[in-house]
Amino acid sequence: MELAWFLPLSTDVRHIGQWPEEGPDPTLDHLVAITEAAESAGCVELLVPTAYVTWLETFTAAAAVLARTRHARMLLAVRPNQFHPAQLAKLVLSLDLMFPGRIRLNVTTGGWDEDRWIGAEEDRDTRNRRLREWLEILDLIWYGEHPVHFDGEFYSITGTMTVRRMSGHIPIAMSGSSPSVRRSLVEHGNSYLLFGAPPEQVAAEIQGLRSTPGHRDDITVGLRVHVVVRPTEAEAWAAAEDIVSRVDPRARELVAAGRTDPASQRAVQQALAGAREQVVSPNLWAGIGTARFGVATALVGEPEQIADRLEEYAALGVGSFILSGYPKLEEAARFGQLVTPLLRRRGLL
Repeated sequence: MELAWFLPLSTDVRHIGQWPEEGPDPTLDHLVAITEAAESAGCVELLVPTAYVTWLETFTAAAAVLARTRHARMLLAVRPNQFHPAQLAKLVLSLDLMFPGRIRLNVTTGGWDEDRWIGAEEDRDTRNRRLREWLEILDLIWYGEHPVHFDGEFYSITGTMTVRRMSGHIPIAMSGSSPSVRRSLVEHGNSYLLFGAPPEQVAAEIQGLRSTPGHRDDITVGLRVHVVVRPTEAEAWAAAEDIVSRVDPRARELVAAGRTDPASQRAVQQALAGAREQVVSPNLWAGIGTARFGVATALVGEPEQIADRLEEYAALGVGSFILSGYPKLEEAARFGQLVTPLLRRRGLL
């Protein structure tokens, strides 16, 4: 399996749901320290999120960290409505030329409230149609014959070209349970990303991908989940409860009100967080989702239990894990001390 970690572009909090947030600022030194701690823990990649409400912008922060580190890749999250595909193609090409082999894209397809900030609110069907054109243009600019001409529903370009061409391949990771997104993934993507969920749900998602017409055997599956690991299980659950011990009641109300969001993967996470019993499967806790959107679940336990759960997901077909904790720097080091040696002894890394 491959391990990855999460690079926060805002305050590196210990307690979620607070306002104002408390913790180290996302300075370049702090982001580099997180990256180095993740590398020491066996992680080969950092997921860099995308949002307008974060302190830092995705590509700017990633470029700065890449220039200060040597090995880890950056998995850069992007939404198609944020960039014209020709702009994004040039941006990624620039990073790949400066940091060859260290760039991947995480193309996210869900709708977000902040889309209205840039006047880009669209329903799911429109977003999915735009996605297909957006990915096709990226392929044409990166790998096709130049100059590029394209005339579609959303984009029209004429004579597009770049001075330097892509020397390799930019892997693309995507998530989404709709048939349309899965078709786009098998045509243009390389990795299918899932949020942490009970194993039976993860197995069903993987089967849904494999049954998509045109599915390729080289498409990998990744799982995004938080981790709370301590020397004993009791200590781990105490640490988990501490993460949500200072949640502002307004944050809980805001998150609970958002559980009507129809986007599939987000809706699954919100449903888990809203369950009466928040331990939704062995060592899988959905309490994180009571105070934040996005991935709602965390693996909670002592080191052997965490290694067991990761190995169980791997047996279902999960090839990589994008992990995180609160705070990111401290928990990356702890995971490297407590869990990584077990995974290596089991021959999983």
